[in-house]
Amino acid sequence: MKTDFIDIEEQLSTVLLQAAEDQITEANNLLASTRVLVEGIKAQVAEQKKLIEEFNGRMQTFGGTVLEAHKTYINGTKHENPSP
Repeated sequence: MKTDFIDIEEQLSTVLLQAAEDQITEANNLLASTRVLVEGIKAQVAEQKKLIEEFNGRMQTFGGTVLEAHKTYINGTKHENPSP
């Protein structure tokens, strides 16, 4: 009877330790996957930031061109068709 009790304790200990080790392995795998995901997100955000900065630069250039055209053709001597 005492041997059966000791056997149960050993089996229970082995199963509990294995379950804990399996959870640690699964958590480490999830951590590694999350790190890959985070790096992908960072790369995508950096690319979008670059595109937005380029777009803003083009818009500023365009705005400057429009302003210069306004100054030249609306307020200057080249204005032929007045705005309604």
